[in-house]
Amino acid sequence: MINQTLKLQSIAFSYDYRQVVSDVSLTVNQGEIACLLGPSGCGKSTLLRLIAGFEQPDSGCIEINNHCVASAQQMTPPQQRNVGMLFQDLALFPHLSVAKNISFGLQNQSQQQQNQRVDDVLELCRLSEFKHRYPHQLSGGQRQRVALARAMAPKPQLILLDEPFSSVETGLQSELVHEVKQMLRADHSTALWVTHSLEEAFAVADQMGVMLSGQLLQWDTPTNLYQKPAHPDVVRFLNHANLVSGRISADGRLNTAIGSFDLSNKNKFAPQQQVQVAVNKNQLFINPKQTSNAVVSACVYQGGFYLITALLEDGNRIKFRNEFAIKSQQSICIEPFNNNQYNGFLITE
Repeated sequence: MINQTLKLQSIAFSYDYRQVVSDVSLTVNQGEIACLLGPSGCGKSTLLRLIAGFEQPDSGCIEINNHCVASAQQMTPPQQRNVGMLFQDLALFPHLSVAKNISFGLQNQSQQQQNQRVDDVLELCRLSEFKHRYPHQLSGGQRQRVALARAMAPKPQLILLDEPFSSVETGLQSELVHEVKQMLRADHSTALWVTHSLEEAFAVADQMGVMLSGQLLQWDTPTNLYQKPAHPDVVRFLNHANLVSGRISADGRLNTAIGSFDLSNKNKFAPQQQVQVAVNKNQLFINPKQTSNAVVSACVYQGGFYLITALLEDGNRIKFRNEFAIKSQQSICIEPFNNNQYNGFLITE
């Protein structure tokens, strides 16, 4: 039986009558790393504050290890939730050594237990040689690992990471992402990781979701989120596919400017309805043997491939990857590589 460490049921929260989180439900199983993706101001950090106990939901229930810790009627204090949190600014104590920073949350243990756990976490996070240094004597990446070690030290049921690498230089972020993932895995930690970085989320997540304007649009595996987006705004945020529009034919297929598509959910639509599908930029190619259906408007080298932007006959723009450069204003025929089933989204005016 799978143990659910975190369960959110229809969580809603407002600041000064402004809805910040709206009807959010998700689960994170024990030992998983889950990621919440979304732009700044979408409500994802507020959701972490609700889980940690810094805010109280207006409605819904937050469960940690099958115990309701927050609802509109009850509120378990943060210190009683057994939740660790890694803040954006790290919040290390500048006057304490690395070892003292890490042991800060272990005050209820004996000195021997504290020393053993600190040594274990220092070794796990490859910080043993920095044990007696102070935060100002460390690099940005080392300070990041100290903050994670401090969050992990009490062995919380859940660790919350709020944009953990926002203050780290770009070149170091990718390396740190993989290091932190390995540390969490090695300590069998359960984590909810908030980020706006697609690369970061796909690198670590067992489950992930896209949050926009306070709503969780989809909570799924990374593969399903990428290959089977459940909402057009998920497609726009991931920016990996084109939204191609057309009309439903009498046989339930979607006729578009780049061909006809078989829909997995065609029973939801009636003939002549306007519908769109997400077509990955890697699933399109140029067919030189067919009549043109687009005109190239831009060709940009992206390192190893060219990103082509073309204007379709129906007036919509489409982007795809191509091995070779194509001159602007050249007429081409764009087609999908295969005839997979696609999930259709109804276009509402």
